[in-house]
Amino acid sequence: MARRNSAIVVAIIGAAAVIIAAIVGAILQPSWWRSESPPAAASGLTIAGTVVDESTNRAVGQARISIVGRAETSVSEDNGNFRIRLQSHIPKDGVVRLHVVKDGYLPSDETTTETDTLIIQLRKK
Repeated sequence: MARRNSAIVVAIIGAAAVIIAAIVGAILQPSWWRSESPPAAASGLTIAGTVVDESTNRAVGQARISIVGRAETSVSEDNGNFRIRLQSHIPKDGVVRLHVVKDGYLPSDETTTETDTLIIQLRKK
């Protein structure tokens, strides 16, 4: 009976270690919303950034971000972060036009290429 209980304890400790390692990894490397690789025409492009209020510089959650002329869209998280992965070929010049809307704010249009520091500022109505 003691061997069975020790095997269960070992299994629980192993599972807890895996969960803790995943959490620590997510905390130490919060790049999940950033692009992982340089643009490639065949593999697509990732556009990532943050939506903020122009006057307060605070994050704007639930803003709708769309790629003009394409089906890909995203919604910013409560911390303002968003990420859009283009599913098909990127334009030859690598430039993508974003349209951002949020209730209570004026719509915003941004032109961008792949970047880790894209910040979209929205102005209140």
